[in-house]
Parts: sequence; C-alpha cells; structure tokens
Amino acid sequence: MSNTLALTNPNDRRADEMLPAFVCSWTDGGRDAAWVHVTGDLDLAAAPQLEWTLREAALQARLVVLDLRELGFMDSAGVKAIVDASIRARRDGRRLLLLRGPPNVDRVFALTASSDKVEIGDLARGEPALRVLLQGQSGGA
Repeated sequence: MSNTLALTNPNDRRADEMLPAFVCSWTDGGRDAAWVHVTGDLDLAAAPQLEWTLREAALQARLVVLDLRELGFMDSAGVKAIVDASIRARRDGRRLLLLRGPPNVDRVFALTASSDKVEIGDLARGEPALRVLLQGQSGGA
C-alpha cells in the first residue's frame, strides 16, 4: 500500500516545469512497520500534509519510520508536526523513528530544543531499509 500527497507552491514556477515543493508518501514496510518518505520543503503550508500521512501510517503499523534524508528545508511548523506525532506514538504504545535529514534539517531540531523529544537514527548510504525496521522492532536505533 502506498499513499502520496504533493503540495505545490505556484509562486515557484519554472518556465519549463513545475516541481512540487513538498511530497509525502508512505508504504507498508512489513513487520508491523510503515515507511514515510518526505522530499522538498516542510513548512507551515506542508505540515498538515505530514500530520495526516503520519496518522494514516500509524493506523496501519506500530512502528513508523519517517525518512527525512531527502528533505530540503524544514521550519518550526514541521518540527512541531513531528514532535506531536512522536508524543502521540509513545502515548499510544507505538514508535516514530526518524531517519536523520541533511544538516540544515537536523539543525532545526537542535535550535528548537526538540532533539530529546524524538527518536533519531541514521541509515548509511546503500544500507537496506529492512535493517532499520528490524532494529526498530527490537527497540534500537
């Protein structure tokens, strides 16, 4: 199962193409896990899309892996959406595991003093996603 939402900013039109500013999708990762993948800019306009996607994924799996590796930008609204989802997951006996994004995205968690409110892991380039899901099932990151 895969669901994708794209939010396009009409002010960012290029002459030859129009690229979505934010794309958010999730897939069933097996082993009672879901994989949420985001690309583009996670800002105030896109945060509700992420919130909806994380809720949908959490309905299907006890572990949700949020892959931030291809996120280009994130503001405090994105951090709030992620922190709220993490708190909700723990409250419901579930887990939200983040895959660390680029330095500019990772830095927003530090600037908002939110790093300790989320579980962040790393996935080396070329490392199979299944390994992260299996680690998530055993509680490691």
